[in-house]
Order: sequence, then structure tokens, then C-alpha cells
Amino acid sequence: MAQQLPEAGQVQALLSEERVQLVHSQPYYAAGERLWFTAFLSKIPSNIPPSKTLYVELLDAREQVILRQRLIVEEGKASGDILLPENLPTGTYTLLATTNWMRNYSKDQQYREPLLIVNAGEVAALHTKKPAEANKPVQVQFFPESNSLVAGVATKLAVVVTNAAGVGITASGSIENSAGETVVHFQTDKSGLATVDFTPAPQEQYQAQVQAEGYAPGRVSVPEAKQSGLSLAVEEQTAEQLRVRINNPSSWRYTLVAEAGGKVYFSQRGNAGGAIAVPWPAEAGEAVRLLLLNPGGLVEAEQQVAQRQKQPLLSISTDRQQYGPRQQVTVTVQTTHAPGAPLAVAVTSIKPDFTMPLAINSTLGRNAEGGQLVAAGPDQELWAGLVSGKTAMAHGVESLVDAFVKDGVNMPFVNESYRAVTDTAFVQALPENVVQYALQQRNRTRINEAYGLAEAHATAPVPRLPADRVARLDEYITFDNVEEALRETTTNLRLGKKKGRHRARLLYVAPGVKRMMKGEPIYLIDGVVVKGMEEILALDLNDISSFELTWMEEKLYAANLGHVADNGILAVYTKSGEARDKLREKGYATLFEQYNRPRVFVAAAPGAGTSATPDFRQLVYWEPQLRLSSDGKATFSFFTTDQTGDFSIRIQGITADGLPVTGEATYQVRLVK
Repeated sequence: MAQQLPEAGQVQALLSEERVQLVHSQPYYAAGERLWFTAFLSKIPSNIPPSKTLYVELLDAREQVILRQRLIVEEGKASGDILLPENLPTGTYTLLATTNWMRNYSKDQQYREPLLIVNAGEVAALHTKKPAEANKPVQVQFFPESNSLVAGVATKLAVVVTNAAGVGITASGSIENSAGETVVHFQTDKSGLATVDFTPAPQEQYQAQVQAEGYAPGRVSVPEAKQSGLSLAVEEQTAEQLRVRINNPSSWRYTLVAEAGGKVYFSQRGNAGGAIAVPWPAEAGEAVRLLLLNPGGLVEAEQQVAQRQKQPLLSISTDRQQYGPRQQVTVTVQTTHAPGAPLAVAVTSIKPDFTMPLAINSTLGRNAEGGQLVAAGPDQELWAGLVSGKTAMAHGVESLVDAFVKDGVNMPFVNESYRAVTDTAFVQALPENVVQYALQQRNRTRINEAYGLAEAHATAPVPRLPADRVARLDEYITFDNVEEALRETTTNLRLGKKKGRHRARLLYVAPGVKRMMKGEPIYLIDGVVVKGMEEILALDLNDISSFELTWMEEKLYAANLGHVADNGILAVYTKSGEARDKLREKGYATLFEQYNRPRVFVAAAPGAGTSATPDFRQLVYWEPQLRLSSDGKATFSFFTTDQTGDFSIRIQGITADGLPVTGEATYQVRLVK
């Protein structure tokens, strides 16, 4: 860290070593749909081990947890899916992703994304009952650059105008002083955003008049300026540095701190206004957060800046531009950067043609092109942490995966009793394409019910563990019983009987090593942990698919069992899977019971007109782990559904350098004559 200062160390103590990024399958959802996601967990080097558990939660506007998932992190990523409760009212929710360790730090350091969810029943009941213009309010908020508005100091002021659903709208208006004199005019674009130059006068209060076609006129107060204090502005970006202007009319001593990716890399003191050159961080792709501290070490201003750089190129092409229903689509992907984690692929017909720019407590930041935009809010909890000096760590690092049930963990759950009232104004302000999507979802639900499809496009297979020896019974002749099958097919297994109880021991075999393991292995039947051999020997021989033995340490640790399976694993998998439910009814626990195991997305079946079951889904394909070759290429295929129209293939991920990579391509589905 360059120019180590005490203030920089105080900020560093409040920054999490871990960061989460999450991508999911659609731009918005209907209640009752399944949301598919992939999360990427990164960590800066420290003496804290990396987390192996990730939490994904859905919160309402009051931060009430509606559901929580607990997922295993493998190789820095975790994939999963959320079945959105059918009773969710239409509104904007928060999709949260965090580790237990990250809960020690401010909430804004967790992954938090606003998520639009619509209730098809509400939309069907209310979308035709449009309110009169006099009853359609506009929502207006103002965000000064760096979250600091100081009297007598010129600043950029963002104006955000939305309707009741938070959708940006075109509007015009003016800011007036207490004498009714117009100080500045503004005009928002179709996203609802405008940026104006504004210099508040000392001891002055301002009001804004706002007009938008089809809405009632609005009058709101502009945030009151501080009579003294500090502010900052990014004047220029070059390939090497940021030029940051410090506004310091009171000649306070200040400290400017820059952090990226959870690491403070620059700090400098001063006591006069002027420009400071802040270098970019060494890590490519990281956004920079600037914090301006006053003489007491408290934050006066905060601003985020994205690096101006050449983004990784991800090209996507299809073998044709137009297809018929149930025809195969072949996609080729090429990236110019070295591949990092596997990419996530979503193919959907949903194309949002609106913007929801309003984020609570947002501040004006700058994008990679140097323009203004509502980027990220001030981290109020971090600001408060600098005041209190809070450093206590109440949440531990979950660096091991809990194979068996453990007390004191944040269990997965769904709040079955969650209820909320319908926001009529929100529903009636939804864009037309969202309304149509909700109505189509209602029809799709009726079709699925008519065909008895409770969950048409997701399956939950029993997860298989890595194995050193696999014996598939279909490859052998018929046996008289399960014990004979075990003895004849598993040469690394020794069966015995002591005090009337059957026991097994594994033979450890490695290059130059052969020894019997000391105790009994962990016994598994379709992922259910059973107490001994008796449950295995009682299985229907004709229903057994395979016996699988694991004893090598690298396989055990790959299965997150190396710290508990000292004597290996004997796993039995059945063909029907019926044994799993019967054993659960007896009170046996499944392996990794306190985690959500991801389902598998079921793609459309081939053959236009040959399927008796119609398939009109909007999400056609989801692949959370598309792996690229060493030269950055990949090819995959899927089949179109019965749904016609324009479809978008969107691929997202992170390169080996940590850069976000996104690509998109389109194709059409038309009825074949």
C-alpha cells in the first residue's frame, strides 16, 4: 500500500477480503418462476482462509428475509436456483449474496442487486385499471457528486425521475431558490436521468418543479447543502491515473484514500484545495472507490470510478439466424482474453426496453467513459464504522464444508408465512412488455397445470461423489444377493461380521502402498448417510445401479469429505432413487443436508410437432458452467421451444485477469411452413 497512513489503515480494517459477483438468468421474473444463478467468489491474500459457503437471500423493501439458500463454494464459484414463492406481490426486491465472514463488514460490500418480480394475478386484475393523470405521481431524487453538497462549491447534481414502479421517465423541470427564482433547468433522458451543474448558495434552500407527460406535476426539496466541509470531483481519466479535484473552502486538513477490490492502495494528506493524481490500482478491472476524510478521520465524500480500459471481447455466433420450433441451435463462443471461471449462459426471449435507475442512497459516480451516472451509494455503515472504530468480528469464516448436520449455522429456509399487501400504483406503472410477460406467464402456468407439469424444466439428481473404484452391476452376471454382489465386484472391499453385525473395511491402494484402512467407511445410499452395512444389504439387488469406493485423499477432499472420512467412503446408488425417500422417513440425514444442492436445467426436447406436451417457456437454455478451451473457444447446442419471436443469447463471466466479460447475440424463431 503506497504512502501508508493511519487513516488508510483505519479504512482498510473495515474492508472485507472477500468479494462476490453474481449473474442470473433473466432481467426480471414472475412469482412462481425459477431463478437460476452463478456466483463468483474472489479474495485478496490475507491470513484468513477462503470461505467455502455462500449465502444467497431474497429480501423485501424492508430488508426482511423471504428466503435463504446456503451453497457450497467450489473453485471460487457456486451455482444454484431459487423457486420464487407464488404469493410474492409485485415489487422491487433485493437479491443478496454474501459469505458469513462478509457479514462482519458493511452491507454495501456484499453483492446486492435490485430485482423486479411481478405477480401475474395482480397484473391481470389491475393492468387495465389505469389511474387518472392527476393520480399518477412522479418520484424525484437528487444525488450530488461524491455525496457531498457544500455551500458555494460548484458540483454535478444528478436528477432521477421515475414513475411509481421505479421506471425512469422523460421529464423536465427547474430548481428554484427560496425567492422563487429559477437557478437551473433540467431535462431527463428516457432512462429518467439528468445531470446539471449546481452551486448552492450559503443559507439557501431549494425546491424543484417537475413535469412529465401523463403524470401529475411534482414539487420536491433539493438536499440541503453543508455550510462548510469537503467535496471531490474526478476531473480527468487517463490510462495511468485519475485527476481528482479536492474542494476545500475551509482549508481543513484532509486525507484522500483510494481502495479497489477491498484493498487500500493509495492515501495522501493535504490542507488546501487542488488536484491530486491518483494512480489506477495494479489489478486490472477493479473499480476505484475514493474516500475523502476530514481532520477527525470521518468521511466527508465518497465516489466510485470504473477504469477506462478495453473490455474483453466475447463474440457469439449461431449457425443460422432463423429457426423453427424444436430445432437445434449451435452456438460458437470466442473470447480474446484467457478464460477464468466457467461462463454462465442464458437464452431468453425477455428484452427489457426500460431502465430502473433509482437505487436507495445512490450517489453520482463516473463510468468507464468518464460520463456521469448513478453508480453506487455511499457506504453509510463504513462511514459509521470510522466513527465508532468498530473492528469486532462476530461472524466466523466457514472454511470447511459441513458434511454432517452442525448446530449454529444459518440454515436454508423459505418464509412460508410471508405476506405483503399489493402496491396498486406500482402494478399500474409497470411497462407494457412487463405486463405482457406477466400475462403470458399466467397462461404458461395454466398450460403446465393442464398437463400435470408441476416443475417442468428442473430436475434434482442425486449428486455423485468422486470415486476411486466404480462397479456397475449391469456389467456383471446375476448375483444371488447384495452381499455376493459386493464381494464379487469390489476387490478393494473386505466384508466381515462381528457380534452379529456386518462390517466393511476398504483396502487403500496407491502407487507403492497397499494397506487396510483402520475403521469402517462412511456408508451412503443415494447420498443418505446410514449407520452400517445392514441398510445396504437390505436393498433390492435389482434396483442397485453401482457400488462406488473412495479412499484417495485428493478424491475425498474434492468431495469436501477429507476432514471427516478418514476410512473412506462406500457409496451405493440405486436406479429408482426410492431408497432415498424411505431412508429419510426413518430419520437418516443426507450428506450436506444443511446446503441447497443445485438443480439441473432441463432444456427443450427436439422434434417440432412430435411432442405431446407444449413448451412455451421464455427461458430456453441455462448453463452455469460453460468451459472454454485454452484458446478461449467453446461450442454448445440446444433446441428451440414452441415459443416464437426474437431470442437473446447472453453470456457472462470473469476472465483469468478478473475482468468482467459479457457478450450477447440474437436469433429468431418463426413457424415453419
